[in-house]
Amino acid sequence: MAQNHIECISLTMQYFSKKNTVTAVDNISMNIGRNELVLLKGRSGAGKSTLLSLMCGLIKPTQGKVIIDNECISEMSDNSLSSLLSDKIGIIFQSFNLLPTYTVFENIEIAMVPKGLHSGHVRDNIFSLLEHFNLKDKAELMPSELSAGQQQKVAIIRTLIKQPSVIFADEPTGSVDDETAKEILEHLIHLKNDKEVTLVIATHGNIPEKFADRLFIIENGRLKK
Repeated sequence: MAQNHIECISLTMQYFSKKNTVTAVDNISMNIGRNELVLLKGRSGAGKSTLLSLMCGLIKPTQGKVIIDNECISEMSDNSLSSLLSDKIGIIFQSFNLLPTYTVFENIEIAMVPKGLHSGHVRDNIFSLLEHFNLKDKAELMPSELSAGQQQKVAIIRTLIKQPSVIFADEPTGSVDDETAKEILEHLIHLKNDKEVTLVIATHGNIPEKFADRLFIIENGRLKK
């Protein structure tokens, strides 16, 4: 078994209201090895996106811990977590989260601001990735001028430019056509095989299980045995 890259210990996420308590993630524990491709599979509302958000530090658990590279991110200060997200963790959202008033190039460039790298170096890397994804001629366009598939590719480039050691992806092929989905999946597998990136992907089933090193089924906020 590969060295653990990510550990989830008794993770629970509850939302409280005056009338009831909703448990979105219910006492989930798992270990993910370095350089593994793991699928979190479940129906809409099963809790997989909440689990993914807990694992990458976007939300803090009601109970339990998340440990990445022996650092407990669920107990980190906001500044320490921001530094970790900048240096080691990449997140690909299903909704793209591109800034509508920024160009394609600017949407990618902004991810590198915390690193303080020389602008010429950043520019070269951005255009190299844009060319790799066949988007070099789209650099000065706004997100609204792109197709859904092109926007997802920009969101992926924005993540890749940081060269993270682990990437969390929420339905990365859920909003694109079959051809673009295949292309995106090929790029993600390339990252695992050639760059030794750990991949954790939430899906309702549109990513073939054969590509995963391991599969976790999520039902009603719990791991299915």
